[in-house]
Amino acid sequence: MARRARTARRIGFSLVELLVVIAIIAVIASILYPVFVHAKVRAKVARVHTELNQVAAAVQMYCDDNNGKPPLASESCEKISVQDYYELPPPLYKYISASRYFDPFNPGRTYKYLAPGIGYVNNSLSTIKLYVPADYPVSSKPCVAYYSQETSPIKWVVWSVGPSGGFDLFEFQDRPARRFPCSRNGWYPYCEKGLIVRLSDGRSSP
Repeated sequence: MARRARTARRIGFSLVELLVVIAIIAVIASILYPVFVHAKVRAKVARVHTELNQVAAAVQMYCDDNNGKPPLASESCEKISVQDYYELPPPLYKYISASRYFDPFNPGRTYKYLAPGIGYVNNSLSTIKLYVPADYPVSSKPCVAYYSQETSPIKWVVWSVGPSGGFDLFEFQDRPARRFPCSRNGWYPYCEKGLIVRLSDGRSSP
């Protein structure tokens, strides 16, 4: 009986042993969690690059069907967040699978699209400008505004708000660099809150 009692007392873990095991698990989890999150972000970034290429192909198909002219961009003064600005124009939808034009970093909203020239501002035809670095494609100097397809080195641009979910459009536009969205120093991963971008000339963020 005494031997059986001593054996019974050895079954299970002591409180100290349990705490040590929990501490080890916590340390391992703290090491692996950032790796998991980073891998998840990188997978989304890869998906965005693939889908932006498809959107860019759709824009090019639209241009081919419309004498080289890209679809009109639109903006609204009522929308004050980058999440709401510059939605993909509906004429592009017929060229893209419905599951391919929604930004995974911006749930419920499409990828962004902008082209200089005539477009819609508050649902009325007006002129839309595109800021392009003065030394494009080096993109190290402040941007200048282009108001037409004929003068702009970039005919159109499509982009995702990126892993950070975007940032305030007006705050970013008013900075001296004016790098939104054509300047490389505003692209992810160069910029923590940067965008994932595909330009009309084939250049894109890494």
